[in-house]
Amino acid sequence: MLNDNLHQQLKFLYDYWFTQFDFPDENGKPYKSSGGLMLSNDKVSYKVPADWKVYSLFENPLTTIIKPGIDVFESKNYLATAEVDGTEISTGAVIDYENRESRANMQPTVNSIWFAKMKNSVKHLYLNKEMQELITNSILSTGFCGLQCTEENFEYVASFIEHSYFETLKDTLAHGATQEAVNNDDLSGIVFVVPPERILRLFHESTETMYSQISRNICENQELTQLRDWLLPILMNGQATLSD
Repeated sequence: MLNDNLHQQLKFLYDYWFTQFDFPDENGKPYKSSGGLMLSNDKVSYKVPADWKVYSLFENPLTTIIKPGIDVFESKNYLATAEVDGTEISTGAVIDYENRESRANMQPTVNSIWFAKMKNSVKHLYLNKEMQELITNSILSTGFCGLQCTEENFEYVASFIEHSYFETLKDTLAHGATQEAVNNDDLSGIVFVVPPERILRLFHESTETMYSQISRNICENQELTQLRDWLLPILMNGQATLSD
């Protein structure tokens, strides 16, 4: 519930700044409502602020697509797409490097953003520095697409991926005979506006605390889930009892 409220606050701020374009101008006033110059752009059907650019998710100055490939490890948790529901994460299965399945081949990193490639599958991972333990101890499925960001643009890109606009475009571009999904090349069909560095920095400063709290809550929920999964069989087998 707490994370839901935080996501709603983030969505409201994202919409205000990047859909209505009423981000703070140089004087701290809402840009578009205060008469900020808006210009047409041939990549989108709406006008954007004069000094903003439009890029595809496949190629842009903010992110790079993370390629498959992992470092050798002894034992890690494998997070398939089934282990993620929205932004909540379950415990995953413990695997080793030699005997892992072929899909266990994506290396999570700090300030990376992940989404499930499948159509009608809303599964997002926002891996900031608060998620360092999960990053260190986990391997992801190739069913995820990963975008590497910087610390300063992480929150902006995460908010774009979290927006329903992104999932609608993703589902439109999905294809395949057995399971419809997007691949990296399909990301060329997903475009988004890229603000100047000043606006990215302001959005980062305004939302970093909220994203950090969301991450801490997710990690805490994952720890509680692991404790429950360990304790429940013991209680069911009568190896332990709950005292009054």
